[in-house]
Amino acid sequence: MQLRSFILLGFCAVFGMGSAAFASPANLAASPSVEKTDAIPVAAKSDASQLRLLKKKKNPTPDDLAQIEKLEAKIAADKEAAKQKALEARKLAMREAAKAKADAARQEWLSKKGSAAPAEVADAKPGKKTVKIIEPLTPVAPIASLQAEEPIPAEAMNITATGNNGELRSEQPGQKRASSGGLFAGLFGGSSVTSINYLPETRALDSALAKKDAKRPFKVKPEFVPQDVAFTGYEPGTIVIDTTARRLYLVESFSTARRYAIAVGREGLQFKGTVAVGDKQEWPRWIPTLDMQKREPKHYGQY
Repeated sequence: MQLRSFILLGFCAVFGMGSAAFASPANLAASPSVEKTDAIPVAAKSDASQLRLLKKKKNPTPDDLAQIEKLEAKIAADKEAAKQKALEARKLAMREAAKAKADAARQEWLSKKGSAAPAEVADAKPGKKTVKIIEPLTPVAPIASLQAEEPIPAEAMNITATGNNGELRSEQPGQKRASSGGLFAGLFGGSSVTSINYLPETRALDSALAKKDAKRPFKVKPEFVPQDVAFTGYEPGTIVIDTTARRLYLVESFSTARRYAIAVGREGLQFKGTVAVGDKQEWPRWIPTLDMQKREPKHYGQY
């Protein structure tokens, strides 16, 4: 009897120890001791703040000095890039505003004229430009013929020997006159019908040049002949100068312009901007700049 009791007690002990061994992993799997923490995002310091912190150090190391120099160069480059980006954006806005203004003016002009032309103004493209070659004309001949009826005083003829040493203005500032060719017809060639009375000195110089051209006419190269080209983006009457291509455009309408070949000095190549025509003279004197005189004294030393 006692033997059976000992055997039963041993079985109970074995079963009890086995259940405890199997229960322990189950408890561990059910409740793992893993702690959860919330991640807090921290913003990276800017270059300016890093530079300020480095400059506050009393005894900076060589690595700190190198980092300071690197940050200063990076900040300067970023400022320059931002400046260029703002400048490009401003230029783009100005071009868009000029084009919108030209489009609005064209629409107003078409509405007044009652034309059924398309609303959009196409940009001038080199491959699609309509170029009209114009035969070179003698620019002064029409002026001389118009003024031939009025005699030139003998005192005024003296200017043909000495040249113009003053300022000749037949047209007073603000004076309006009717002309089909205008100033550029007299400068670059073309017929001009005008009612202005030129000064005797101006007519004397014109007649002397006409006689000289009659003896030996001046031949203009085909690429320098004035041409009518497609040109948009500016109001009629505006003068646009392309210093790089050495061309001048006299805007005649919202889609066409008169193109002339011009010479541009070294100083003029750097000029950019908008200016107003301040003076108009006949036979103006040309005086080279002081820089030109110093650069080429053999050519400009006489001035």
